[in-house]
Amino acid sequence: MGVKLFTKYNRISMGAMAVLFLIVGVVYDVLLSQVLVHEVDEALGKYENQVHKYVSKNDSLPIFKNFEEVQVEYRLTDRYREKKIRQAFIYNRDDRKSETFRLIVFSQRVNGVWYEITVAKPLEGTKLLTRTLVYSTLVILLLMISISVLLNRSILKKLWQPFYKSMNEMKGFKLGSQQEPVLPETDIEEFSMMNAILSGTISGAKNDYRILKEFTENASHEIQTPLAIIRSKLDLVIQDEGLSEGQSDSLKSAFAAVSRLSRLNQSLLLLAKIENQQFTYVEQINLKDKLDEKLQQFNEFWDGNHITVITDLQDAGITANPELIDILLNNLLSNSGRHNAENGKILITLIPGKLEIANTAKQHSLDTKRLFDRFYKESQYSKSNGLGLSIVKQICEHSGLNIRYAFADQKHVFTFEWAV
Repeated sequence: MGVKLFTKYNRISMGAMAVLFLIVGVVYDVLLSQVLVHEVDEALGKYENQVHKYVSKNDSLPIFKNFEEVQVEYRLTDRYREKKIRQAFIYNRDDRKSETFRLIVFSQRVNGVWYEITVAKPLEGTKLLTRTLVYSTLVILLLMISISVLLNRSILKKLWQPFYKSMNEMKGFKLGSQQEPVLPETDIEEFSMMNAILSGTISGAKNDYRILKEFTENASHEIQTPLAIIRSKLDLVIQDEGLSEGQSDSLKSAFAAVSRLSRLNQSLLLLAKIENQQFTYVEQINLKDKLDEKLQQFNEFWDGNHITVITDLQDAGITANPELIDILLNNLLSNSGRHNAENGKILITLIPGKLEIANTAKQHSLDTKRLFDRFYKESQYSKSNGLGLSIVKQICEHSGLNIRYAFADQKHVFTFEWAV
C-alpha cells in the first residue's frame, strides 16, 4: 500500500531541510570563525601600531600592563624580521591546560637595538562566542523550519480538501444508484478540471449503464416468451406415442436444455432487477415463520434423499423485501440439500440478528475467493447455472445482511448477520 501525499511530501521536505540545515550549520560555523579570527587579527594589528607609536614617542618599549587583554613578549634579535601572524597553543599555568592563541610577531628597533615582539591574544573567548552564535542561530533556524513545516502542512491540508471531498464522494458512488456524487466547488484550476472530468465520466458511465440495463431487461423479457413456447411445444411433441426411443431421448435432452436456459434467463433478470434497485418495498418479516413454511416445502425432498434436518429456531425479525427474502431462503435450503452428502445433515440455527445454515459436505471446502462469483461451479459437471450464490450475495447487500462462509467439521457453514 502506498503512502499518503502529505506523508511523502513531509518525508522529502524534512530530509532536504535536514541536509540543508547541516550544510548551513557547517558553512555558518566556518564563516563566523573566519570573521572573528579576522577581527582578532585586526586587533593585533592595532596593538602593533600602538607599540610603534609608543617607541617613536618614548624611545622605549611599552610596559606590559598597558596591554591587559593580551600577552606580550620581548626578545632581543640581531636584525629585522618579517612580520608573521599565526595560530599557536600556549600552556596556561593557572588553568593547567593548553589554550589556542592568535600571535603577531614583528620587529621593532629601540635605541639602535632590534627586538622581536610577540603579541598573543587568546581565541578561547572567540570560540565560545562562535559556538554560542552558531547554536543560537541554528536553534532559531530550526524553530523557523518547524513552524514553516507546520504551517505548510496546515495550508496544504486545507488546499487539498476539495480533492479528498471528491474522492470520498466517488468512493460512495455506485453505478446504478439514484444518488449522484456531489463534487465540491473550488477555485483551484487543477481540482476544477479534475471534477469536470469526473462529472463527464460519471455521466457517460451512467448513460452506458442505462442503455445496457434497458437492453438486458428487454432481451430477458423477449427471450422468455419464445423459450416458454419452445418448452410447451417440446412437451407436446414428447408426449407423442409415435416417436422412436431415440427421438424421444433427443427431445427430452432438448427440453432439459431449454429449461436450463429459461432458468438462467430468469436468474440473470433477477440479478439485473436487484442491481437496479427495483425491489424498493420493505416490511418487517418474522424469519422463524418464513423458515417453518420453507421447511414444510422442502421436507419431502429431504426425506427422499435421507437427509436429517436439525433446527433451533427463535423468533427473529428483519426489515427487508419479502420477495427477496423468499428467494434467499429458497436458494440456501435448495443448495443445502443438493450439495449434501449421502445420509447427510442440515443444521439451521436462528437467533435475533443471526441465521446459520450448515450442511454436511460431499468433498472439500469451496473456493472462498470465487464462491460468490457469477457462473462459479464447484464442479464443471454440475447441473447448476452457477448463479445461486451470486443472487444470495446480491440480496444480502441489498437487504443489509453480512454473509460469511466457513468450512468446519466437514460442513459448509453460511452465516448471516444483521442489525437488530
